[in-house]
Amino acid sequence: MAAGASTGDFGISKFMSQVENLGGIAKKNRFTVQVTKPQSMVSEIQASKIDFLAKAVSFPARTLGTTTYRSGGRFALNVPYETTYEAMSLTLVNTNDHAPRIFWTDWLEHIQSMDSYNMQYYKKFIGSIKISHYAENQLFAEESFSSYQITLHDAWPKGIGAIEYSWEGTEFSGFDVDILYSRWTKND
Repeated sequence: MAAGASTGDFGISKFMSQVENLGGIAKKNRFTVQVTKPQSMVSEIQASKIDFLAKAVSFPARTLGTTTYRSGGRFALNVPYETTYEAMSLTLVNTNDHAPRIFWTDWLEHIQSMDSYNMQYYKKFIGSIKISHYAENQLFAEESFSSYQITLHDAWPKGIGAIEYSWEGTEFSGFDVDILYSRWTKND
């Protein structure tokens, strides 16, 4: 029998009651993204002016790197030796003045100018990104009302995706930004 399962009849009302005791089912469209750029980065676009244009974001993954431990050649046991963090993807809606694209291009330019081969020092090009999720009954998307929030520390854009235009398309313009970071933490 599964953990937490009872021997009684299973019905939708029992299931919904148990889900409600856990706060309800989380909806994918109840999130905000708050970007903090590096202090030394100069951009005509303020991150707070484009944060709301985040169309999609993924909470980052966390994986343990493992190695095989062998004892006497008789058995093998996988054991963890490090935590690895994968790049996180942020999808943004673009505007007619291309403000989101300009902001992220400025950040990449801050890391390395296209006019030189000089790379900025790591501590000078890192920022942070907060991702907050809100319960369906939450009316205000304010940080203090979030049901779950994480911060990506030492975050920086690894790259920005192309924007595809065509005569056939009428959908919104957008692009992806791949974000790397040193670690993430859950905020209380």
